[in-house]
Amino acid sequence: MIKLLTIIYLNVSNLAAAGFFVFPHLYLHSSVMKVNRIIKLILLTQTVAYSYIFAQTQVVVKEVMFMDAPYIGEVITTTTKYVAEGLFRQESAIDVDRFFIRLAMGGNKTLGSILDGKNEIRIVYNAKDEEFAQETFDMIRDNDGKTSLQGMRQFGVGGSNRRENSDQENTDDDVEQENAIQRNITNETENIAGFNTRKVTTLITSDDGTMMIEEWFTTDTVLFHYVLDIETGLVESYGGKKQNMPRSISESMLVQSEQDYDSVDGRLVKYTMEMKDEDDEGFRMNWELKSIREMPFKPSDFEIYRKYEKVDELD
Repeated sequence: MIKLLTIIYLNVSNLAAAGFFVFPHLYLHSSVMKVNRIIKLILLTQTVAYSYIFAQTQVVVKEVMFMDAPYIGEVITTTTKYVAEGLFRQESAIDVDRFFIRLAMGGNKTLGSILDGKNEIRIVYNAKDEEFAQETFDMIRDNDGKTSLQGMRQFGVGGSNRRENSDQENTDDDVEQENAIQRNITNETENIAGFNTRKVTTLITSDDGTMMIEEWFTTDTVLFHYVLDIETGLVESYGGKKQNMPRSISESMLVQSEQDYDSVDGRLVKYTMEMKDEDDEGFRMNWELKSIREMPFKPSDFEIYRKYEKVDELD
């Protein structure tokens, strides 16, 4: 860009030195042609610059999951994903409410993993213990596409494999229950994390109790598809297969129970689920997308701190 501005400056200086501003009628034709060439160069340079800037971006996703279950208590998992071309990082902070449960799992943790497609390395790390371990894509390929280092199991939604657990459907033939299902799809929109969404409510009633599921979907899915495609491509590059979560919690359950239902297009950005038994006891769980946005590329978002100690595997 600096070189181009220098060329422009020199051209204008040369025009002035040659007497263009004194005798414009002598240099009009050649000067116009030079100016046109300069304008074309400026427009071309701007186009290249904008393309370069757009390519140097990343998508950052923030999600929060809350669970309140008997004996376990409240657990909050905050997940942040960083996604760029050939790079994927996921970090999850786990906050457990009850002391003994927290003690059993070694305290609250912040765990993460990085897929580096450029250097073909997979890294898992424990931010609390300041430790990390890594394996190459070749090592994973030699292991039939299965990773050896264990990180945090992925929670969330957004996949497309609705019948992933179809082989496990109706395994108990001795127990047959008639479930009463009520499903309502609203036409009104609600703004969640900057997206217009439609709410779907599903109530399932059985002899064991009730389950209420509320879900919010958006059809603005460009960034969601980008995140999913990058992660899937990296996993497949070392011979693995990404295990997608159901696109919809309620639809996955309805499929397994072989119930007919009206589907909703789009991507899930929020859900709540509450189960209660006949004694009005049960558990609650909800998940919500807090933000997803494109921003300038930041290399440090795909790196671990240098002070972390390298270990063979995480505890």
